[in-house]
Amino acid sequence: MSIPYTVERRPDTGVNNVQLGIWLFLASEVMLFGGLFSAYFMLRAGAPTPWEPLRDHLGGALLATVNLVLGTGLVAAAAGWRRHRLSIGVATLFALAFCVLKAADHQALFAAGRGPATSTQMATYFLLTGVHLMHVFGGVLANAWLIAVSGAAPESATLANRLRATSLYWYFVDAVWLVMLVLFYVV
Repeated sequence: MSIPYTVERRPDTGVNNVQLGIWLFLASEVMLFGGLFSAYFMLRAGAPTPWEPLRDHLGGALLATVNLVLGTGLVAAAAGWRRHRLSIGVATLFALAFCVLKAADHQALFAAGRGPATSTQMATYFLLTGVHLMHVFGGVLANAWLIAVSGAAPESATLANRLRATSLYWYFVDAVWLVMLVLFYVV
């Protein structure tokens, strides 16, 4: 038995169920991060002293950014490639490297006495980067699932749908991180 509109476009929306599902999921994620960023801006605007960027940690943040963007690129490039599992596997390693780099950054801040209890700025930093880190790890799990179920040929419409949906998720995760990079490390 086949589920309708798994690959074919729905007549009412013009997209298939996978595309519709990922767009609805990303809409909920926009609301989550929209609320968190709104809190960040309100707290920063109302702070009695200006928030200083974490420029002493910018190098690690840029290295983490490179890992995240490379991983996303590999997931996006996996569609139609015979070695799609290898591409997704390497992308997963890049995402895990991002997680390790952010965990090291968090540890260094704690060691320097700059944990979330030290200021509102650091509390928002740990909250936002922690929630983002969970999303990166969620993407790692999605990548692992793709590797596990992607026995089909890369030309398979079902696999192509899954890869496009996963790519959209990673694009979103990257966009959120780039905003955080600017807010926490640059301005």
